Amino acid sequence: MKNKLIIMLFVVLFLLSACKSQGKIYKDEDIDDFDRILNYIGNGNTKAYDLRSYNDCVAGRIPGFFCMRTIRSGKVRSLEEIASDLMILLGDKYNFRIILIDYNGEDARHFTELMNNSGYYNIHYFAGGYNRYVELKGNDFVPEIGECNGC
Repeated sequence: MKNKLIIMLFVVLFLLSACKSQGKIYKDEDIDDFDRILNYIGNGNTKAYDLRSYNDCVAGRIPGFFCMRTIRSGKVRSLEEIASDLMILLGDKYNFRIILIDYNGEDARHFTELMNNSGYYNIHYFAGGYNRYVELKGNDFVPEIGECNGC
């Protein structure tokens, strides 16, 4: 009986850690859920990052998102550099909420993997990317334009 209990506990812990490590991917049909997660921006426990090019980001982004593809030492910052800087900033706040947007979900997926590999798990992104998000929102969407804090 004791062995069964230990095995069950191991399985539960394994499943919880597997769920924890993937982040949350929002698809077109989840846009309302993604919008709800955007409500956390500015609460002190959430950061929102636009991973598109700096020029595209300042031309129009989801309000509250930071433009992350800035220039460092004459080069556009890589996802690895951005993730490394964020890990230093967050320290051991592994459950800090991170919301991402990019062109098509690929950079957000890769960024999520980088963060997951270091133990950060509360990561959310819209798989369709910025243009798809804007398309689905239609006339309800008003982009934030220009320089942003953290750019």
